[in-house]
Amino acid sequence: MVALSRYDEIALFPWDIVPPQQYIPPFFQQCLLNAKKASNSNIGLGIGVMNRMPYIVGGKKIAFTVWETSQIPPTELKHLQDVDEIWMPSTWGKTLLEQNGINSDRVKVVPEGVNTQRYKPRDKEEESTSHRRFRFLCVGKWEKRKGIDILLRAYANTFRTDEPVELVLHCYNPQIPDFHLKAAIAQLNLPPHPPIRYSPPVTESAMVDIYNNCDAFVLLSRAEGWGLPIIEAMACAKPVIVTDYSGYRDFVNSSNGYLVKVKKMVKVKDPQFFSSELDYGEWAEPDSEHLQWVLRYVFEHPQEARNIGTIAREDVVKSWTWNHAAYKAWKQL
Repeated sequence: MVALSRYDEIALFPWDIVPPQQYIPPFFQQCLLNAKKASNSNIGLGIGVMNRMPYIVGGKKIAFTVWETSQIPPTELKHLQDVDEIWMPSTWGKTLLEQNGINSDRVKVVPEGVNTQRYKPRDKEEESTSHRRFRFLCVGKWEKRKGIDILLRAYANTFRTDEPVELVLHCYNPQIPDFHLKAAIAQLNLPPHPPIRYSPPVTESAMVDIYNNCDAFVLLSRAEGWGLPIIEAMACAKPVIVTDYSGYRDFVNSSNGYLVKVKKMVKVKDPQFFSSELDYGEWAEPDSEHLQWVLRYVFEHPQEARNIGTIAREDVVKSWTWNHAAYKAWKQL
């Protein structure tokens, strides 16, 4: 929204009631005030999950949303029936909607982005990389779709306990009652392995430090509509290890990251977030053996990994900032 406001005035209609005690930055305060003078003839751009889209305000209604599984249940698709246009952040997402019966003329690709002025390499390392373990970092909500279970088993099976390597997990889930990361990992009964460290919830500025303090980022998602932590890590010049599948393939390729093969497509099974009464189709199962090979390779070739990270940063700055995203959105509008 901040980037798009450089092209046109923005009026903000919140999906929910804003708590009176919540701090709202001045820019968004102004956007909320602009809503009072907005006309029903203005273009309405709804940003969020599909079931919010019937509440878009505007003359022409555009739904900007994401989806991750191969099958979209009719109960979800019905929320898109009255919008004039649908934006998906990736070409994979556009194809997914078309495969679920949405007319291709209604679907446009408008990417997300990253703030490369905030997410960037530090001028000087706070930690000496020569006197610490090689550090892998995973950032993602603890859920089946993120493939953290596959990563943990691959990590435990790849490295000996005496090797100078560690895995940092920034992987919580407030939607699971009484969730404890350490307890969730213990339930996996992993074999002996090098250290796994836990990163608690932090501010965004501290998050930038967490990215910068790792040597490689890894997220073995079974599917992603976009993959914001992936592009944040790339903006910080970190090599990323990801599944060769889904939305982030628009900005991750074999020259700026490490792609883990898909072993097969499997039925979506996650009772925590996907009802067993509905058909959600399939998502990708990463190849665990190939992942182990990639983890070992990146660990043993740190200079190459750093070079890949440099290329990743250059590609993001060149093509995938929020300014690039806003320009494409404005042209589409």
